Amino acid sequence: MDSNKEKYYNVTKNSSPHLNVINFLNLNVPPQKAIDLGCGTGRDTIELLKNNWNVLSIDREDTESIIKHQLTNKELKNFRFKKCLFGKMKLPKVNLIVANFSLPFSKKEFFSNIWENITNSILHERVFCWKFFWKKRYMG
Repeated sequence: MDSNKEKYYNVTKNSSPHLNVINFLNLNVPPQKAIDLGCGTGRDTIELLKNNWNVLSIDREDTESIIKHQLTNKELKNFRFKKCLFGKMKLPKVNLIVANFSLPFSKKEFFSNIWENITNSILHERVFCWKFFWKKRYMG
């Protein structure tokens, strides 16, 4: 991992989970299986694990040890990590997919395959939490 990525991961490894994940967990859906696409240092993965979800975390960088270091033994039993590019992934059937700020980093020639993979892996009537980048506009 290059030094800029390492600095980024050191800064973000203790970040709070994204609000959409907190809001989802507040719905009190019984814990099941989830995927965190572009998990980074695990801010959403860790929150899901703390709420008894079984999580497969996927990232193009090897951040597994950063995440594992923040988990209890109980949480480690429900955690799996896979290092791969989104265009090359095969996703299992799950109840929740989280993809906060990760999909825009996918190569556009793989996007339709990635989207099909996501939609095929979400079990019927389950949830996809995501965030893309946006530009704030101020009206003056």
